[in-house]
Amino acid sequence: MRVLAINVRSGGSRSTAAALIARALGHRPQTLVLSEFRDNTTGAFLRRELARAGYAEQAATEGHRGNGVLIASTMAFSATRNPFGLADDEYPNAAIEARFSALRVFGVYLPGQDRKRPHLRCLIAIAQRYNERKIDALCIGDMNSGRNETDIELNLGRKRLADEFSTADLYAELERYWTEAWLHLHPGVREFSWYPFRKEPPASRRNGWRIDKAFVSQSLLPSVLDARYDHGFRLEGLTDHSGLIVDLCI
Repeated sequence: MRVLAINVRSGGSRSTAAALIARALGHRPQTLVLSEFRDNTTGAFLRRELARAGYAEQAATEGHRGNGVLIASTMAFSATRNPFGLADDEYPNAAIEARFSALRVFGVYLPGQDRKRPHLRCLIAIAQRYNERKIDALCIGDMNSGRNETDIELNLGRKRLADEFSTADLYAELERYWTEAWLHLHPGVREFSWYPFRKEPPASRRNGWRIDKAFVSQSLLPSVLDARYDHGFRLEGLTDHSGLIVDLCI
C-alpha cells in the first residue's frame, strides 16, 4: 500500500490544483492525505477530480472555514472525524482516522505552536494503546513539529539553537512509542520538507523545516518498505511543501 501526503497550502490554489493532483497521481498511491484542505470551491474541485481518477472513497473535515484534512483512497475505509474528541476551540479538524481492513491511518494537519499540544498528547495516548493491542497504524501529514537540532535548517552546525519547536518535548515523547518512518530509513540524512515562498534564490533560503512526517506503530514498523520526499511539489511552485510517500507491505 502506498500512501502519499501533501500540504496543499491554505486550501490550495485553483490555478495549480490540477497540476498538484497530476503530480500526486504520478506516484500511483492507493491513498492520499491532503493537509491544509479547506471546505471551499478549490476543495470541492480537489475532491471531484480525485473521485474521477478513482479515489472515490473520501473523508474530509467539513463545514468550517479553516485548515483541515482530506483522505482519499481507491480502497474502502470507514472514517472518524475528530478522533481525539477535542472541543470546538481546540482545533478539532486537525485529524481524521481512516480504518482500512488491515490498517488505521491518521491523516493530520496539526496547528501551529502550542495549539497542537492537546493533539500530540492524544496521539501519545493512542500510540501506547495501539502498541499494547498490536494494531497496525500510520500517522501521516503536516505535524508542524520535530527535533530542534536536526529538523530546522538554521540550527545545523550551531552550538546555540537559532529557532525551536514549541512542542519538541511532546514530539520526543511520541517518538518513544511510534517510529518516524523516513528517519528510520535515512539515519543521518538531512532533507527539509517546507520552505516559505520567497523571491530570493534557493541558495539564500537556508530556512527549511522538516515538518511533514509519518509515524508507524510498533507492529507496523516491519512492514515499512520505503519513505521518501518528492520535492518537486515545492520546487515547481505547486505548494510550499514537499510530498511524502510511504510504501507499506500491507
